Amino acid sequence: MSSTKRMASAGENVLAKLRGRKMHLSPALMKVAEYVINEPHNVIHQTLVDLADNSGSSEASVVRFCRDAGYSSFAAFKIDLSISLLKESPPIDDSESDSVKNSLAKTVSSLNDTAALLDRELLDKAVELIGSADSVYFFGVGASATIATYGEYRMMRLGMKTRALNDMHSAIMTASCMRKNDAVVLISGSGNTQDVIHTAYKAKKQGTAIIAVTGNTRSELANIATLALHTAVPESAFSAGAFYSKTAQMFVIDLIANGILDKYPTLKDSVTRTAESIVFSQ
Repeated sequence: MSSTKRMASAGENVLAKLRGRKMHLSPALMKVAEYVINEPHNVIHQTLVDLADNSGSSEASVVRFCRDAGYSSFAAFKIDLSISLLKESPPIDDSESDSVKNSLAKTVSSLNDTAALLDRELLDKAVELIGSADSVYFFGVGASATIATYGEYRMMRLGMKTRALNDMHSAIMTASCMRKNDAVVLISGSGNTQDVIHTAYKAKKQGTAIIAVTGNTRSELANIATLALHTAVPESAFSAGAFYSKTAQMFVIDLIANGILDKYPTLKDSVTRTAESIVFSQ
């Protein structure tokens, strides 16, 4: 077996994956990740020892970093990193004074990274689970609650029976009465929001399909869920609620809604009726 055999998907966007997972790494591995994200063009020409020295970490940490990313060796990691650089947009310069350009660049980057990391098979499965559900529920805490409301709106336009849960008590009580033919979409950037996790356990006990929309596919929420859809922008205490982070979540909800409409074309009549009801009420 070649020492450079890749365990991760060949040609995947390594930098997008790192940006999405960086906040969920241990401090030692985060050091390596930050250096790779900031200096990728240098890393592809460095040895393992060079990367350890330049990132202020140990050689053992670099080895663990590569394995955590899904690679059997540093050489295999560099191959996919080199491929990723061919797909990358110019880096965002946070030092620029133009806040409009910076905000736009971060938003576009979050959407591009989410599109690159999203598992199309899991997205199709989410479309099937939600599209065939008797009732569809959405729940998120804080800024993610706004995405839950958006999800409710999109499903409502499709004529589906849906509801956004706006607090933990209503979420827990509703989840305890969910049925196997229902689906619940739980939204959490970190994947570790306790209110959302408690709701997930209640829904799982009922046999309900659980779709997680999260920036951390190794989180407790992702492990509980039937499937997890990856948004690329990680959230910290400082970035939570940022537009570029919420846009990535909204993008995933939009993809689900569009996928349902493509899979179930008869729903176009519902879209027409809901649109007409709004026009005629004005």
